[in-house]
Amino acid sequence: MLLCAAGDTHGALDRFYDDVLAFEAELGAVFEQVLHVGDFGIWPDPARIDRATRDHDGPGDFPAWWAERRTAPRPTLFIKGNHEDFAWLDALDTDEVLPGLRTLRNGQRTALSGGVVVAGLGGCHGPSNYERPAASLQGYARRHYTRDEIDRLGGARADVLLLHDAPAGIEFVKRFRSGAERRYRSEAAGLAELVERVRPAVCFFGHHHHRVDADVGGVRCVGLNVVGRPGHLVALTLEAGASPAFLGEWPAAARTA
Repeated sequence: MLLCAAGDTHGALDRFYDDVLAFEAELGAVFEQVLHVGDFGIWPDPARIDRATRDHDGPGDFPAWWAERRTAPRPTLFIKGNHEDFAWLDALDTDEVLPGLRTLRNGQRTALSGGVVVAGLGGCHGPSNYERPAASLQGYARRHYTRDEIDRLGGARADVLLLHDAPAGIEFVKRFRSGAERRYRSEAAGLAELVERVRPAVCFFGHHHHRVDADVGGVRCVGLNVVGRPGHLVALTLEAGASPAFLGEWPAAARTA
């Protein structure tokens, strides 16, 4: 099946889906499923946005989409990031947020058409909450994933693993306007072990707003950029139990190692 993997959107839904459709036009094909790595921007009530969202992008387009019950133009499955209305998402009695837009909750799997299995673990690493039971986290602490959510995924194999944070050890380069650079490595506990346990055909993550290719225990892990930046969208074909074939990126990516 033809898939589109997508990086952080932060509420820019109109731009996001415009880019998805433009990418399709370039490929001359239609995506059967969009897989999103979190920070989609789920804020139905603009008054509830967190401080970081208020200081940067604001609530984005989701409040209007929610009020109008819009349909996603392509079937979309997303995990949570670290900037969503977690209480609202957790209170939903269904995985369908809007028509065509579904959430994959932490520690769960779902099968797409054709039998492609997707496993998900959203949120970012929080050292003070990692060993706590997920059910005990309240408020903004729900932005963190926990060890028991990792354990919930077990060792059953999946075709695609969606993470929000990057497995520990993956390196990023932050470039400043002055031309200076700073290298840093992810310290997100448990994710590298999860990749090696699940052994997906491919793993996608976001959070760091960099387009990165990495190898974790022999598994290709692809870091996706933020909406509008090179390497925000990646197209691939994938069948259950098979290796993926990568078809292109949108916009054209400037990769780091």
